[in-house]
Amino acid sequence: MTIQNDKAAKIASKFVNSTNRNIFLTGRAGTGKTTFLRDISRRTHKNTIVAAPTGIAAINAEGVTLHSLFQLPFGTFIPSDRFNGEQAPNFQLNTPRTLHQQLKMYSAKRNLLKKLELLIIDEVSMLRADILDAIDSVLRSVRRRRDLPFGGVQVLFIGDLHQLPPVVKNAEWLVLQEYYPTMFFFAARVLRDEEPLYIELTKIYRQSDNVFISVLNNLRDNQMTQQDVDTLNRYCIPGFSPAPGEGYVYLTTHNYKADRINRDELQKLSGRAFEYHAEIEGDFDARIHPVDSVLVLKKNAQVMFIKNDPTGEGRFFNGKIGKVEILNENEIKVAFSDGAPSVWVEKYTWENKKYTLNKRTNEIEEKITGVFGHFPLKLAWAITVHKSQGLTFEKAIIDVSQAFAAGQVYVALSRLTSLKGLVLTSPFQLKDIPAEPALREFAGLKKDTDSLDGQFKALSESYLREEVMQTFNFASLCMEFDYHLRTYTKDAGRSEKQKSLEWARALYAELIKTKQVADKFLNQLNRILQPEQAHDYPYLHERVCAAKKYFDPVLNGFCVRIASHVDELKTGGKGVKKYITELKGLDLLIYGRLQKIYKAESLVEAFIRDIELTRTSMKRHPVRAGGLEAGSTKKKARKEKTLKKEKTDTKTISLQMYKSGLTIKEIAAKRSFAVSTIEGHLAFWIGEGEIDIKTFVPQTEVDEILAAFKKLDTTHLTPVKELLDHKYGYGKLKFVAAILPAS
Repeated sequence: MTIQNDKAAKIASKFVNSTNRNIFLTGRAGTGKTTFLRDISRRTHKNTIVAAPTGIAAINAEGVTLHSLFQLPFGTFIPSDRFNGEQAPNFQLNTPRTLHQQLKMYSAKRNLLKKLELLIIDEVSMLRADILDAIDSVLRSVRRRRDLPFGGVQVLFIGDLHQLPPVVKNAEWLVLQEYYPTMFFFAARVLRDEEPLYIELTKIYRQSDNVFISVLNNLRDNQMTQQDVDTLNRYCIPGFSPAPGEGYVYLTTHNYKADRINRDELQKLSGRAFEYHAEIEGDFDARIHPVDSVLVLKKNAQVMFIKNDPTGEGRFFNGKIGKVEILNENEIKVAFSDGAPSVWVEKYTWENKKYTLNKRTNEIEEKITGVFGHFPLKLAWAITVHKSQGLTFEKAIIDVSQAFAAGQVYVALSRLTSLKGLVLTSPFQLKDIPAEPALREFAGLKKDTDSLDGQFKALSESYLREEVMQTFNFASLCMEFDYHLRTYTKDAGRSEKQKSLEWARALYAELIKTKQVADKFLNQLNRILQPEQAHDYPYLHERVCAAKKYFDPVLNGFCVRIASHVDELKTGGKGVKKYITELKGLDLLIYGRLQKIYKAESLVEAFIRDIELTRTSMKRHPVRAGGLEAGSTKKKARKEKTLKKEKTDTKTISLQMYKSGLTIKEIAAKRSFAVSTIEGHLAFWIGEGEIDIKTFVPQTEVDEILAAFKKLDTTHLTPVKELLDHKYGYGKLKFVAAILPAS
């Protein structure tokens, strides 16, 4: 699926990149919410962090948990320092005051949150309103912008509120109902003054049967008719037992049921059981393992893929059911009942991440803290509804007789591609689905795409004005330097820092002079950007470019002075290491201001040209003259060890065999790999420049295939193959995809 196919997705992307408005992006199951998340986090020019309410959801979203990101204590949060109850509850209760008292956040995390511009929260149906208010409280405090929701951070909420709901215990609700009408995220107090823009993806990719789509939509919207019930109950077959190899998966609401079914079915199979152990490095808690760390399989075991085919060939997808055809100590081959070719399964690596602030680029980046390598398979005679979220099945036996929430029923049914593969274990009844009036009321905020287009111009103008004005407001920068200057409080002879007091005063005095120049420019900007008059944006661009030309050498000069001062310090002196850390922080603040100036120029250009600013279209970063992380210090920073486990060993072997003169087919035969696997290995080396692509694909064909990738704005192979009328095989497409520009 190409994300640009959906008009709502395009509009959501525009609002993310060109405004600062909070957004709720929703859509029925199979509409491409995860695809949008991947696309926007890759393309946006904003410093972005992806997070989710639970560990498993965070791993699936390739992000982090909200609790770990904001160092939230577990328990219940009330948005008041006064508890109105008569007696203390028997669970942990957090208030804004206790939250800040417990917040022991290192400077690195604080700097990270200060640089944050866009927070993406996935699976927001599970996010509680009180937790969102706690996040708001932390951001306002850390970013020192208590007057702004989330401290000025834009939040993109992604999820379907008709799926899995937030979990609240009865005792907690007795307390929280005094503050919130419902526990869904949209009831948070931080959103009361301005609700997020409600944008819905409407194009459904998982199902094509209009009858089934209608039933699912009515179920989701709590508008089921008797005709819908009768339609579902035509597929009710109590006691149904599929024949071996039919590929049905049993969906149930409880873990113990799924585990028992899988265990019993595996024991029924004859033959040897093989154990496959996960390869775990670094920090990867057992609670967030994407599959069991020990996978036990036998020949003919029913298994399910939990990842899409990474080769892009679509040999399998997340949720595809198969049967183990061949297995030994190190390899697994899976066959399919739909006639698709069997697949030798390769191990996949999941990453546990955290976000850090890169001290060289001053940008938020991902850091791998742990990896989990395993076959992307699990036993699949049965699975819980909760763990099926995001999966796609062709055949399923569904038991929701013990469903504890309406969303579970919808999630279960919406996993199927069509009604043909449905079997219900018991009749569906309307009374099984309790109403959620709060959801219906919130859904009333949904905007059609035309009304969103009408809002966009005013919001994008407001965002541009705010960003440009903030960029040249040096008050916060001077405040940080003033705070640093006030830490020189001890006798000058006792430490290297105290001996540097006069140096710090001189630097601060120069910064104040620079602020005075910036203040004069702010007055000029204010005249250009008066809210009530037509704006001369080309003139604004001219003035911002002139300001960049002036401030670039001035701010770089401050960085050079700080770096030179660090070089002069006696490294063995008392407190020098801590002092150098403080100076590096000041250096990053100055460089960050210079980055904002360069970005302001790009924002104005994009606005004039009426295009969406993205990471790739933004102008180059400013030169970091003399920056501490650019090599001016005496001690060079040691290269950070990465835990990311690349599959370079097996790729290197393929490269060596290719360079020895073997063909792709010969390498595949000698290594007992599929040809497509070896093509993937060599495509990697084409991307690295080790192999000339013209060895495999003539330049004329390269040009034609590249044009197709560009036209579809995709990196996926199948849409390109179809556009070119299947003229080229997946191998050639893979080789050309390897040289696509990074985005």
